Amino acid sequence: MNNEAILSVLNNLCNDARNSAHTIFGLMELHRSATAESTLQACLDISRNSADHLLRSLDDLREWLTGAPVAPDLVEEFDLALCLRETIELLNLASAEKAAQIRLEASRAPLNVRQDRQAVEQVLTRTLDAAARLAGTGEVHVLANAGAGGNGVRFAIMPWNAGVAVSLADWLNADLEQAAVQNAVETPFRLAVMLAGKRLRALGGRAELVRDSVESGHLAIHIDSQPDGTGYEDCPPGREKMEPDALKILVTEDSDDSYALTELLLRSQNVWRARNGLEAIDIVKKRRFDVVFMDVHMPGMDGYATIRAIRDWETLTAKARTPIVILSSDDLETQRRFAAQSGCSGFLRKPMREPDLLDLLARLKTTLTLVS
Repeated sequence: MNNEAILSVLNNLCNDARNSAHTIFGLMELHRSATAESTLQACLDISRNSADHLLRSLDDLREWLTGAPVAPDLVEEFDLALCLRETIELLNLASAEKAAQIRLEASRAPLNVRQDRQAVEQVLTRTLDAAARLAGTGEVHVLANAGAGGNGVRFAIMPWNAGVAVSLADWLNADLEQAAVQNAVETPFRLAVMLAGKRLRALGGRAELVRDSVESGHLAIHIDSQPDGTGYEDCPPGREKMEPDALKILVTEDSDDSYALTELLLRSQNVWRARNGLEAIDIVKKRRFDVVFMDVHMPGMDGYATIRAIRDWETLTAKARTPIVILSSDDLETQRRFAAQSGCSGFLRKPMREPDLLDLLARLKTTLTLVS
């Protein structure tokens, strides 16, 4: 079997895995909204993170084989300390007792940077996951502070086993083209960290091993801010609110009357509009949203097909999943069936009731601030 045939089989495998994972994610989100039991909620989170890990492994393997280039996508300003806390909490939750727990030491003060947030999250997730799993027991300590001159952020990752830090530094700085399979146990981590290093260099960052003594050392990762004017913000303008808890919301709606009602109900939030599915896909690729409201019945690509296209793009590019809520006047069972299959996060009946909308937004804000 030649390389082209192998890649074709691998692409089909990745697509099948994505489609199955999207259906599972949708069902879990529907079940999550129907229960408040903390034990079940934790089981759902662990299941979802395990599925995410499987998809990352498939995408890592495909990127290694295809040599797909990595370039910054969307540069934005964000709090990297908060991003790090969220990443660590999810990794600790998913690992249970199978890996070392990760402990973060960082001030509550924001560590703001201008960078491709999705790419930074990929670097952090792959590197920290490998550090925790290779360490096996004990703890992995992470220190975060502002970089030299206040530009960017510096992370110090300190596994209890100094050999892990050495391996991580070697893999982050390795040439992906020269990757070789040696230790079967380390291979998944080696590949993931080497791809993280490739992304880190594309961001202008760097990694180095810092010797604390003859027998100990830690991994230092530097991520600098991009200068102003990098990236693009060419999606339709929204109503930017000054309130600190205002959400960034994309409403996909072809009807002017329906959109006017939705915009009125969302008057205290930052709202953008897409008039059809293709426009929604384009906007989501260019701007990060806290939630997307998706009309179902639109000319051309309907809402369910639009959601599936967005989910495929997110997993193909290893982007974080954006909550997507269906807006539909269909009967409840139809909404449940198609929403779960497409990978949406929930649904609201049309016409929307303000109490239902406010309750959904309140739950979303709680989720976004749980780890802050």
